[in-house]
Amino acid sequence: MKKYKLLLSCLIAVFFTACIQIEEEVEIKEDGSGKMAVRTDMGQLFEMLKGFASPEDLQKDGLEKAMDTTILMKDIVDTVQELSAENKALLRNGKMQIQMNMKENLFKMKMDYPFNSLADANKLYKAMNEMGMMGNSLKNLGGAQQPGPDQPGIIPGGGSGTGIEKISSMYDIKFSNGEYSRILNQARFDSLSNDPKLQESKGMLGMMGDMNMNLTVKLPRKVKSVSNSNAVISADKKTVTLKGDMIAALDSPKSMEIIIRY
Repeated sequence: MKKYKLLLSCLIAVFFTACIQIEEEVEIKEDGSGKMAVRTDMGQLFEMLKGFASPEDLQKDGLEKAMDTTILMKDIVDTVQELSAENKALLRNGKMQIQMNMKENLFKMKMDYPFNSLADANKLYKAMNEMGMMGNSLKNLGGAQQPGPDQPGIIPGGGSGTGIEKISSMYDIKFSNGEYSRILNQARFDSLSNDPKLQESKGMLGMMGDMNMNLTVKLPRKVKSVSNSNAVISADKKTVTLKGDMIAALDSPKSMEIIIRY
């Protein structure tokens, strides 16, 4: 269980903190079922960490050890008391894969979550983005424990929250028959903008170069309309891609809004 808690700490750090590249993919099938996948690459953080820590420190913290593992979320969520039974049911079918190798500057993660209906998809996104669940309850699982002899003791970007872990809550994401939308929630964005931790983190992230945050939506039918002029529609008109930047999204959040009708 300690291993699972450590990897979950890694998950929260990657998904909600200093991510270098986030690729979010949504697939909707004709019957309303589908899946959501998030691929994250933050290998650049290892390059930065090497500039601040000596090889001896890295070895002491266990970060020189490689990791390549797949974890079923059912092995984790059932142990989290703060989660409702409904959220546990939504999240337990997900899985995550983590690859970490500091020598090769490799730190990648892939999350996959299936859903059985558009209604479940709405609930799943809400569960994933509610900070009271993912951002607080799960993040704290690995935060205070001591590392074991075969476990890394520090997860880059981890710790007690930076404000960036709330960025996913800026938008309301909704599924309905024939429409997918991601619309800015102004009240939550205003609250996030006033978070001093976010301002500090934003300055740090600005020094890290490109911070890609891309969205791909695969549809069961041809697109009828797309609200964001920066979105690209595939040749068969069944896939929409919107490329963005995390810092730009914080400065101009409406640039990542999108309504897709199909």
